[in-house]
Amino acid sequence: MLLANEEQRVFNRMQLNTKIILATTQARIEGVCRNLSAQGVLMETANGQCQVGEEWQLVVPSADSQVQPLKAMATVLRVDTGERTDLVALTLLDVR
Repeated sequence: MLLANEEQRVFNRMQLNTKIILATTQARIEGVCRNLSAQGVLMETANGQCQVGEEWQLVVPSADSQVQPLKAMATVLRVDTGERTDLVALTLLDVR
């Protein structure tokens, strides 16, 4: 039985505040990764950078040179527009 305030998620989210990069052959976006789970990412970026359904190469650089960065293909699921920034929810595909 779940308590009313518990999230009903398959994977827990890890709260972060780290650089994240999205790229295609035509564009590159930098933002801040706010949280990460086994299946997705929530990032904050400047307004108007991402649209629902877009696919991006995602990179979360490592703070340690001996640890490889997280790389994956990602699809934009949701964009919550704010005054100056957007919160962009992405699903992770083909994590490397």
